[in-house]
Amino acid sequence: MRVLSVSELGRCVEGCRWVCGGVIVADVGGAAELALALKKTLGGEAYVNGRDIHLISERCYIVLTVEERAGGVAVRNALGWGSVEKS
Repeated sequence: MRVLSVSELGRCVEGCRWVCGGVIVADVGGAAELALALKKTLGGEAYVNGRDIHLISERCYIVLTVEERAGGVAVRNALGWGSVEKS
């Protein structure tokens, strides 16, 4: 798994897809802290439900399955849907 900093999270989302695969986000204390960092970086809403972080914007919904690891939080799986195209 690659290690990313919080400042690099913006490049992990293309449209409505999480494109970073399995990564560890360094220097976050847990899923809630990672959700807050993602909300600040990407905009929209973010919340934690169990092991999942839900990212919701006007056009996209992304769910990240995470687990705490030494030194950060690992993103194990991601699922995204929606459309960034205007109708």
